[in-house]
Amino acid sequence: MKHLFIFFITAVLGSSCALTSNTIIDPKKEFELGDGTHGNFNAKVKNVSRATIEIYEQALGDTVKKVATLTPGKTIYAMFAANTKAIFKNITDKQASLDLKVTGDTGLSMGGPNY
Repeated sequence: MKHLFIFFITAVLGSSCALTSNTIIDPKKEFELGDGTHGNFNAKVKNVSRATIEIYEQALGDTVKKVATLTPGKTIYAMFAANTKAIFKNITDKQASLDLKVTGDTGLSMGGPNY
């Protein structure tokens, strides 16, 4: 019974590690998550603004690839491979706001040169 309890606590703690954030992106700017070397991560992204956001991914040394367009009020679940960054571009003239919940490797860089 003791081993079962330890396994249960480990499973609960391991599954509850997540990074949550409300991220503001100014008009015509972008926010990068996960630049550099890191493990896989998953992101639940909800657009809580009136601005449309484009989501891209870029592996180290590779080209930028579009993942999705996130219109106001919509939510997307995206998986990003190790050493791949997520790029959230505000393509409008309005301020954007995203609710992010990131699981997996949460020791990620945040920001970017155009943030």
